[in-house]
Amino acid sequence: MEPGEFDWIRRIVSCLGSGGSEIGDDAAVLTGPDGETWVWTIDTLVENVHFRFDWLEPEAVGHRGLIASLSDLAAMGAEPIAALTALAAPADALAARVERLYAGLAATAQHAGCPVVGGDLSRAGEVQLTVTALGRCPGQVLTRDGAQPGDEVWVTGALGGPAAALALLLREGPTPEVLAHPAYDRLAHPSARVPEAQWLVDRARLGAAIDISDGLSGDAGHVARASGVGIMIETERVPHDAGARDVGRQLDADPIEWVLHGGEEFELLLTARAGSIGPLVNEFEATFGVSLTEIGTAIEGAGVRCIENEVVRPLEPESWDHFGTPSDLGS
Repeated sequence: MEPGEFDWIRRIVSCLGSGGSEIGDDAAVLTGPDGETWVWTIDTLVENVHFRFDWLEPEAVGHRGLIASLSDLAAMGAEPIAALTALAAPADALAARVERLYAGLAATAQHAGCPVVGGDLSRAGEVQLTVTALGRCPGQVLTRDGAQPGDEVWVTGALGGPAAALALLLREGPTPEVLAHPAYDRLAHPSARVPEAQWLVDRARLGAAIDISDGLSGDAGHVARASGVGIMIETERVPHDAGARDVGRQLDADPIEWVLHGGEEFELLLTARAGSIGPLVNEFEATFGVSLTEIGTAIEGAGVRCIENEVVRPLEPESWDHFGTPSDLGS
């Protein structure tokens, strides 16, 4: 079997030697000259791999490009300082799309307090947008390896919307009805939970954190592996996005697959010491208008399991893998 994305990451880390020894979280952790903790992350969006222009407006592509990096900062407990961008595109795409793409990116940067301070431009056969963002951690640095047996497992928001929107686009195409659907809005206009993460860092006893960009099953697996624990997810407690439920009815499909395995959520998966988040839920939800739900427990062992109707089974990751998963986007 050909190596998958995470196999290649491990091989690249090995090639980097000691310089890559800390790789494995959502961002690299650096110590500034005055002892301040910085985090640095990078993400790339490639046309016909991560997006299609007949499905997303250029402004939405720019928005998503920055949100991906901001979400990585959130998962580390960091607040943004600044970002750099690199764009590669065909010459004919520059006039048609690039100004609109950067308009979307700039609006998101202003809203997040993360100025874009420079970048690079190059020619390529298709549009490729890379965003690198720098942040600072004023409090606890969140990592994937901080979970302990007995921790509660929590998620922000509701899951399944982006994957449901993708299923709808694949079935119906970008019709006006699809583009107006709430699930599509979750795909085109996601949010990064930066202030929410900061709020929880200040008030709860957090263990590990990760953003749900590869799907709940895959990202829970990353936390389990890094922390040396097992994770038990109570399937019936995982919050379903209302748009995903509606798409499930339209397509006669069970949204649980999108909820458990769909990516591009940019919600946070957190572990916390028992009892430290529960008393904060009402205040959190009133402050941010975002749900906060306990969905499971970290346990002794390894891997991710789920329990439903008192039946326990392994929850195998079916999340996106650039080198092991056929693209659903087509060309």
